[in-house]
Amino acid sequence: MEENQNQDQKISKYSSGVNILKRLDYLWRKTHLYIENGIYLRWNTVLDVIWLELARDIKKIKEDKDENKFEAIETKFNEFEEKLETFMPFSDDKPSGFKDPSPEDIKKRNEVYKLLKQKQLFLARLENTLGKGTTYDEEDDDDFD
Repeated sequence: MEENQNQDQKISKYSSGVNILKRLDYLWRKTHLYIENGIYLRWNTVLDVIWLELARDIKKIKEDKDENKFEAIETKFNEFEEKLETFMPFSDDKPSGFKDPSPEDIKKRNEVYKLLKQKQLFLARLENTLGKGTTYDEEDDDDFD
């Protein structure tokens, strides 16, 4: 008993939980602004920042023999990155003058848009699973398989 009392507790006297939630709210609002304005490059960057905010709270719990939960979720996140890289570089610049975007550019932007929506949904579900979002459903733990 005395041994436990002599050990220093490693608990911060200031909780950053509220600040994290404020940052996440601010970042989510920025994503909506970029979506509405068709600024996909910045949208993707903000989603990466959201990932950094959320990823630090994923517990290293064994999911199977070789891979822990963080690695499984990180692998899923990296799949979005790999798919987006196939469309790089993509530009948010409007065509100059009276020139319309080419059919290839339109198709590319549509594919990027779909991938970014999926990436955002993945992160929103992760946020919920971590208890930082709107809801958490224990039966919904297989979202990241």
